[in-house]
Formats: sequence, structure tokens, C-alpha cells
Amino acid sequence: MDSENSKYGPEIPNEGHPERDDDPNERGKALQEAMEREEALRTIINNSPVVVFLWRNEEKWPAEFVSENVVQYGYTVEDFISGHVLYGDIIHPEDLAKVEEELERRIMGGCKDFNMEYRVRTKTGDLRWVNERTFIQRNSDGEVSYFQGIIQDVSDRKKSEKALKKALEMQEILKTVISNSPAVVFLWKNEKKWPAEFVSENVIQFGYTVEDFISGKVLYGDIIHPEDLAKVEEKLEKRIMEGAVDFNMEYRTLTKAGDLRWVNERTFIQRNEDGEVTHFQGIVLDISERKKSEEALKEALETQEALKTVINNNPAVVFLWRNEENWPVEFVSQNVVQLGYTVEDFSSGKVLYGNIVHKDDIGAVTEALENCIREGRDSFEMEYRIFTKDGNLRWVEERTFIQRDQEGKATHFQGIVLDITERKEVEKMLDIQRELGMSLSSTWSLQPMLNEILEACLRVNGIDAGGIYLKDELLDQINLVAHREISPEFKEKVGRYQANSREARQIWTEKPVYTMDFYSEEMADAVRKEGIKAVAIVPLKYRGEIIGSLNFASHTLDKIPRNARNFLENIALQMVNYIAPIRIEADLA
Repeated sequence: MDSENSKYGPEIPNEGHPERDDDPNERGKALQEAMEREEALRTIINNSPVVVFLWRNEEKWPAEFVSENVVQYGYTVEDFISGHVLYGDIIHPEDLAKVEEELERRIMGGCKDFNMEYRVRTKTGDLRWVNERTFIQRNSDGEVSYFQGIIQDVSDRKKSEKALKKALEMQEILKTVISNSPAVVFLWKNEKKWPAEFVSENVIQFGYTVEDFISGKVLYGDIIHPEDLAKVEEKLEKRIMEGAVDFNMEYRTLTKAGDLRWVNERTFIQRNEDGEVTHFQGIVLDISERKKSEEALKEALETQEALKTVINNNPAVVFLWRNEENWPVEFVSQNVVQLGYTVEDFSSGKVLYGNIVHKDDIGAVTEALENCIREGRDSFEMEYRIFTKDGNLRWVEERTFIQRDQEGKATHFQGIVLDITERKEVEKMLDIQRELGMSLSSTWSLQPMLNEILEACLRVNGIDAGGIYLKDELLDQINLVAHREISPEFKEKVGRYQANSREARQIWTEKPVYTMDFYSEEMADAVRKEGIKAVAIVPLKYRGEIIGSLNFASHTLDKIPRNARNFLENIALQMVNYIAPIRIEADLA
């Protein structure tokens, strides 16, 4: 299948439309329209086990487009798009000639498609059987220009017919998920207000029918809120000018009844051979409830900037679980990598979702989910703990839709898992700070106060050692007056700093220090021997004067997290109002 094949241009039979026999332009146009509709459905499978390709009709078929799930074969999109890997390079040498021969035979026969099973090698050298289903694209002169198709791993089917049956059943479930999805699929023309050439039937959730759009009675731009329309047009035009292949935006639409809905649009920008944008192909998802939840959450936690960052910058992981023991995963989005896992870990069955839920939480999660099913509810929400692949513990919030068959039996759970670990940590720190304030207000002795402050700070995850220094005016130095979790040898080294020492001078600057540069060369060796990896040095300032510092360390973290820094700085502000008066009173006595 090389570039010479583009010379082949036999007449394509058109028995149902004899009037087109002598008009190749009309025939090409009809074929193009059919393929565009087919493409609208196939792009939905972007996250499925089916890999989508667009090959050029050149030697070894360079790829112009490949879906991201090509990672299941070990390759990246960049491997193919850059030309570093040609598709012909990954076909088994014993099969390559057969593929070329069969494809050439189909082209010479004027066929529209090509279907064949053969072997390919993954990036790691493993052998896979695949089924290729390809549409042969021709230009207006009848010359073959591209091959547009899908590659599906059929290795298991080659092993046994039973495995094939199971694979087909899984495909059917995936189709059902797509059909019942809240996401509405559109194919818009690149014209004013975007007339629709295709829309999925579930557009009824917005009050419209397919006919409303296909007939042209309703243009998509007509249903976008007037205050958002210009923004949508501007951002889309910007993406087009940048040469981008996709467009993603949240905006408001109006239902047929006039109700306001927030939607998230994710669109693939289609271009012709000349690079001109012809269509927009994508999904529109109703996110009105999420918007309401976000507003409520922002109002409740407006002072927690760190939590806002987590919410805005960490996308949810999408799952489709089977209603079986430990919830086997049928689909998971690729951003599960943020938890250390790969899609293959779950889809292969090597990892069951129930296996990663904390053992102290699995019982409560199972019971709550079973109650929702028994009570006939459509959704399930819960916060619990899971383990990442490297063994770290994360708090997550799960929001799930319960899918039932015609008999009402729960078969699948389709939902999202959002990492809320930082929010939980912030809540924990606020509780610690509040409890410490109550405790300090009822304590009238300096040393117990210092001990309570140390114990409170060591409850923060990652902080596992610490000490409190207070200034000694008579000896012109600062002394370690309370400490936790440091060795006697290290205490001897850092028990006091003279006023002219590097450590003391940095404390006098009145600014917190979060780097290991705090220590002089003389002290650095002792810090390394102690196994300390990160430090937090927070000066204690009372009425414009530095009276000491809070010194904390971690033996596990490479740096003290931002939320822990904010916590320690707040504790420093809180504690001086309690300890300074007592210290002054003791000095006067």
C-alpha cells in the first residue's frame, strides 16, 4: 500500500442510483457525507479499547491522526504523528505483505472499505492480533488519499471462541453506556450559529427533538445564552486560528421551555485536505448541578485557597464498574494515572476497585451502596479513603449513577472519583488549630503550653519532628526549650544558637524559612545524619520583636506542603499571644 495506489481510480458501482454513474463528484460527495456520519459515531469510542487511525496513502502508511488510547499498545500519539513510527513498521513482518496485497486488491476492485485481521507488535515487543476495519477515502478524481479506520485487539478471540463472545458482550455494554449517557452528541457545520447535521436522540433532555435541529428550525447558536454566545464564538475562533484540533468550554444554554442549563462542550475540529474547518464534532454535557455545587462549596470554603486550587486543577477520574464483588472495572479514564495506576491495571482485571478502598472503609461503602440500590435510588455519593499504587492514602469523593436493566436490577455503576485529600487535610488542620486555641486558653504554665503546641503540630501529615526556640536576652542566644522526635545527639548540636550565628540571623529576618539552606555548613552534616529531608522555620514575633521560632522537620517529605506552611504560620501567630505574657511575667519574677 504505497503512494502509487493513489493512481488507482476504478469506477465504483452505484446500482441504486444509476443517475450518478457518470458523475464522480456526486458519488464522492455522497461517500464523504456517509463517512462523516460514520465518523460522528466512531469518535465517541475515543476512550474505548478501539483505537482510531487516519493513515495517508503512502509507503507504510504514516498516521495523521490516532486516538490517545493507542497507549494500550505501548505507543504514544506523538510516536505516530511525528513520523517516528510508521504503521507498517508495527505490523508483523510475516503479515505485512498479505496486508499490502489484500488492500491493493480492494483498491483495484473499487471497494469502499477494507477489513482484515493480522498481527502487530507493541512497543515492548509483545505480539497482538488486531482486527482492522478501514474506509478507503478517495478525492474528487477517484484517487485514494487516506485510509480511515479502527484497530481492535482481538488476541483473546484468536485463543478461543468463548473469549470472543465475552469481548462482544463487553462491546454491547459499552454501546449501552454511550446510548444512555447524559452527554448529547452533535455534528455541526462550520457556518453561522452552527447548523446541526447530526444529534443524538438524548437531546430530548433539553426539551428538543432531533428533528428540531436536523430540519434547521433550531440552530445550535440559538440555544446558547445571549450573554455567552460572543464568548463561545471568540474562543472557538481563537482555537481555530491556533490550529488546534479540539475545543472545550463551559457556558449556558436554554432548554426549549426556556430554562437555563450550564453545559460543558468538548469538540473535535474537523478540517478538509486544504486545512479548512468544515465541521465540529463533539459532546454537550449538562453540568448545571455541578455548577450549583461548586458555587456552594466556594462560598463555604472561600478562605481555603489551597482547596480551591485542588478543585479547579484536578479533574475527576471517570469509572464504569460492574455490580459484582469488589466492583471490576469495565472502563476508566486515562487520568487515573494521577493515582499511580494505568487503564490496563483495571481493564485487565489485575486490579479490582474494591481492592484499593481502605479496609476500614470498604464495609461502610458497600453497605451504603447496597442501601441506595435497595431503596431504588438512581445515584450514590460518599467520601472514603483509597490507596494509590505506591501505597499512599488518598481521600476521594465518589459520585455515581446506578444503572439498571429492564427488570430493575442494578448492573453497573457509572461515576466519577475526585481526590479531596487536600480538603480533608485543611479541615483537619482547622480542627487542630481550634482545639489548640481552646487548650492554650485554659493553660497557665509555659512548659505545658509548649508541649501542647508541639503535639498539635506533629498531628499534621508529614511533619514528624520539631522544637520550639525562645530568646535568652541575658546570654544573647536562642535556646531549644521544647522538642519532639529528635535524637539526643542532634539535640546537643542544635540546642542553642548564638545571636551572631547563621541560624539566628535568619530568624531575625522575620521571614519563615522552608529550605535546608537555613543551616550553616557546620550544622548541615548533623541534619543529614538525622535523616531530615525538609524543614519549616517560623519566627515568633511579639509586639514587633522576635522572641523565638517554631522549628519543624520531615523525614519523609522533600518539602513542607503549602497547606502545612500556612498552618504553622497561623499557629505561630496564635501561640505568641499566650506564651509571651507568661514568659515576660516569669522574667520579671
